[in-house]
Amino acid sequence: MTKNNVSYKVDDSSGSIGRRYARSDEIGVAFGITIDFDTVNKTPQTATLRDRDSMRQIRAEVAELPAMVRDLSNGTLTWVEVEKKFPIFEGQETSSKKE
Repeated sequence: MTKNNVSYKVDDSSGSIGRRYARSDEIGVAFGITIDFDTVNKTPQTATLRDRDSMRQIRAEVAELPAMVRDLSNGTLTWVEVEKKFPIFEGQETSSKKE
């Protein structure tokens, strides 16, 4: 994120993901990246990107996300364009850590 001049904050607080989204929405965070069990358990590594305004998410490779957030923030990419390239994320496949 830093290499793409995107400011960020890691929310490692306790609580449900829904509460974290609500906190981020309240302070005006436009886009949120979530690292989950699928990120660490599957190859290639992917994470979700959530759009605050639509509350929709996509799943993309981790390496693509910093530039995507930068372009969305700069207005050179729209959420509609993102959704055309990446399917809407409906739910995590892996429910826990690898045993």
